[in-house]
Amino acid sequence: MNAGVLFGFLIYLALLAYIGWWANRYTKTEDQYFVGGRKVHVLAATLSDKASDFSGWLMLGYPGSAFKAGLGAFWAGIGCLFGTLADYVLIGPRLRIYAGKFRAITVPDYLEARLKDDTKLIRILSALIIIIFMTAYVAAQFAAGGKTFAEGFDVSVNTGIIITVIILTAYVITGGFFAVVWTDVVQALFMLLTLVIVPFLALAKIGGLDKATEIIASADPNKLHPFGGATGWAAIIFAIGYASWIVGYLGQPHIVTRYMSVEDPRKLRRPGIFISGIWTTIVLWGAFFAGFLGFALYQAGMLNVSDPERVVPAMAVELMPSWIAGFVIAGIISAVMSTADSQLLVASSAIARDFYHKVLGKELGKKQMVNISRVVVAVVALVGLWFAITGPKVIYQMVATAWGGLAVGFGPILTLSLWWKRVTKEGGIVGMAYGLVSEVIFEAKIYGWAFNPDAPGFFGTLGSWFNGVPVFFINFFITLFVIIIVSLLTKPPGDIVKLHEELFRKVPVEGGKRTVMETRAKSQVENVADFLIEKGLA
Repeated sequence: MNAGVLFGFLIYLALLAYIGWWANRYTKTEDQYFVGGRKVHVLAATLSDKASDFSGWLMLGYPGSAFKAGLGAFWAGIGCLFGTLADYVLIGPRLRIYAGKFRAITVPDYLEARLKDDTKLIRILSALIIIIFMTAYVAAQFAAGGKTFAEGFDVSVNTGIIITVIILTAYVITGGFFAVVWTDVVQALFMLLTLVIVPFLALAKIGGLDKATEIIASADPNKLHPFGGATGWAAIIFAIGYASWIVGYLGQPHIVTRYMSVEDPRKLRRPGIFISGIWTTIVLWGAFFAGFLGFALYQAGMLNVSDPERVVPAMAVELMPSWIAGFVIAGIISAVMSTADSQLLVASSAIARDFYHKVLGKELGKKQMVNISRVVVAVVALVGLWFAITGPKVIYQMVATAWGGLAVGFGPILTLSLWWKRVTKEGGIVGMAYGLVSEVIFEAKIYGWAFNPDAPGFFGTLGSWFNGVPVFFINFFITLFVIIIVSLLTKPPGDIVKLHEELFRKVPVEGGKRTVMETRAKSQVENVADFLIEKGLA
């Protein structure tokens, strides 16, 4: 084990421990544990949102994909960038207003109140979707941590997984949401720095971009083609297959929960969208070029890497002084932990709050609920540990599977409930049930994670048309259609329709029209959003 790498990493670990200790002072109630008391600054919430989003997939899975696919993998970055922007336009501000109005601290809280569901089915379906797919997502992060420790410290992948679980679970149990948010801020900066430095070091090592492309072209010319060498319909399908991540952003509970915690919903658009957009553009650029240039280094015999998904830690160890490489390894572990900690909290809330407290009706004190939540975090972490050790350990595919399940389960109903006053609880129940069952079936590999042309009958026909497109991308729009049809056949509650109209009604302002939520004219009676903020209701 390299002592310099270990030294750099231990400094980072000490910083995390301090943040967990500091945050524990602000974690006394359930509201503080899950959404930070709804007083998180927009800068912290925005960076935490992106750090939670771009998991080990950014530092391991995406560079590994660029290593294997070349220039065509850039479409995945485009999908992620536009997905990020869609979140801030379609989900963030409206969800924050509604969550404040309903006193919702979890996504199931919001959906149950918004759809006025007294059957508890929305909450049960939400909890099932979260538990199944979030546990799979956590397992993917543990596997990513295991690969990083294996590359940086010369231990086995399983040993690295166990170390990741111990570190991560400790500070989530200690500090709750405040610990997660502020460690995410530190981790977002580590990730940014890592993905700016590594590609430039690789360029210097290989002798420039022209030399790198020359080496790649001699090894595989298709890696320099934007569609992987495909043309016509196949090229379109190639691009959609990589860019399909865009729809998933609308349904990730560990991401959208950040919007529910912001102190002022208006700031989610400005400056929130600006901060998030700039950070996302830089890190996606860096992650892509790290994998792309890593392949050139590998072909030139300048880099030894056994697994494409370990290319970034391998480049750090190879190209940097050991103690700096330790910080880079910490940056990669940052990406893993910044997502897994949020996912552990969301999974914990689904079991402790949404099922145990709300569905079963168990009345406990606030401190007791926090303690139960901490026990649940430990249990979910152990289940994720088992899946990580026994699973395939292919980060890109593991994340795609979990991402797709959450996208289909929550994305359509969240989007419709925020923008369409006519959506009903029946539509939500049927749509979420379909999304859960269909994704479990498809992602269980009955027909593979992508459409399979060798599947029998109808699915084989679809496979011949859409081979390479993840199932969740098509399934998202099917679920959206199901919710719309069922909602049109049923009747929404009148008071919720009226509330929706009041919150988002257009009012005249200088230069055009804005929604009530957007305008800042406090003298106007219609300014419901500002009124709610001032009265502490949003």
